[in-house]
Amino acid sequence: MDKSDKDRLKQLGVNIIFAPDNITLGESIVYCLNMLMPFNESIRILHGDTYFNKLDFCNNSLVVSKAKNNYDWEFLSRDYKINNNFILNDNMVLSGYFEISDPYELIHSILKSNFSWTQGLKLYSKNNPFKIVENNTWIDLGLISSYFYCKKYITSQRAFNDLKIENGWFVKSSSIKQKIEGEINWFEKFPIQLDLNLPRFVNLNSGSYKIEYLYLNTLSELFVFGKLSKIVWTRIFNTLKSFLTKLHSYKTDTGSEFNFFSKTTNRLYTFLDDNGFDMTMVWRFENIEISLNEMLRNINLEIGQNDTNSFIHGDFCFSNIMYDFKSEDIKTFDPRGLDFSGNITPFGDSRYDYAKLFHSCIGLYDFIIAGFYDCNIIDNQIFLTIKTPNSIRLIQDEFFNIICPINKREFYAITIHLFLSMLPLHSDNKSRQLALFANSFRLYKEFLDLRS
Repeated sequence: MDKSDKDRLKQLGVNIIFAPDNITLGESIVYCLNMLMPFNESIRILHGDTYFNKLDFCNNSLVVSKAKNNYDWEFLSRDYKINNNFILNDNMVLSGYFEISDPYELIHSILKSNFSWTQGLKLYSKNNPFKIVENNTWIDLGLISSYFYCKKYITSQRAFNDLKIENGWFVKSSSIKQKIEGEINWFEKFPIQLDLNLPRFVNLNSGSYKIEYLYLNTLSELFVFGKLSKIVWTRIFNTLKSFLTKLHSYKTDTGSEFNFFSKTTNRLYTFLDDNGFDMTMVWRFENIEISLNEMLRNINLEIGQNDTNSFIHGDFCFSNIMYDFKSEDIKTFDPRGLDFSGNITPFGDSRYDYAKLFHSCIGLYDFIIAGFYDCNIIDNQIFLTIKTPNSIRLIQDEFFNIICPINKREFYAITIHLFLSMLPLHSDNKSRQLALFANSFRLYKEFLDLRS
């Protein structure tokens, strides 16, 4: 288990029992029950890939649900002895939640059934008839189809956006009219040669638009939870590089405003005022001591002048990119569509797209959003640990080799701007907001280390 999962379960008061590998479900349940002896109460068993929106507790019961598709589930049958007036039919699945009033009897029944979990339940019910509870909020996340069905209803839009699902489409609107108009303009101006990299798009002509729901994972989900090998990430990074090279080849002579410093300072003052901080305060992180004024002055020296305006995505971070393993290509969505002054344009500083990738892979933004961090700030001393798997450094090295083999310090500088400028947007979660603030100092230390 990842350390972040262990820590979270510990916080919830969960004791973990590690069962031997390569044993059956029945064997694993007997093993765990033996570890928990002696019993003085009933037990509850919930299969790990089972999700319910709500769950009612009922002593000595089986929870069943209507089957929604075809799979080799265990169906409720007359082999299970029941004690309520539940009407049996051929479409009720044992959906993964069980309350057992006599754990010792269950162990004996599984043993007598040669460690078969379902046969053990049937035998147990002969002396302990089950009450059957129907619950149709069940989702079996052990099936990829159920997983994607569930995932599409879990959205993470900002407070000023409205996102809803309708007949296989995501419908998006916003209280900020200019923002949604910028996104619509971006989709309509997008180079037709690259259309395969977008979900289908429809302008609803009412300050909203809809895009096709794709049954794919975002790079954010794959990066944080996917446990993919470096070889797979090499393929993904090459695909990203190829896409951006093609997209940025479309240019314009019309100017756009992408001044990182002015955007950061305008937003940063909001965060500082809300927290009683100021630009001159000295912060300590590991072996560095620096004020925000000095940090911004130093990183701005590394950011060169942008001489061209390219067609850009504008928010090309891992959470806005999906990867299709069948086609080995990406789909991207949720573009910016505005420059820093709020002007509607699909063009801008191409470095911004690379910096957004940088803030996901090197900045570890998605791990922070997932809550995989420990952060404390005591008397201006910053302590930050981002809980990542051991393989993350190999993936990051590959990112440097493919995405930004040169100008690393410049991309660190722009990415630090990104983390500082996003702080007011995360005021809804103070812990996460301070972790993002602390992360800018972690990145600044790595920025300094590149000189040595």
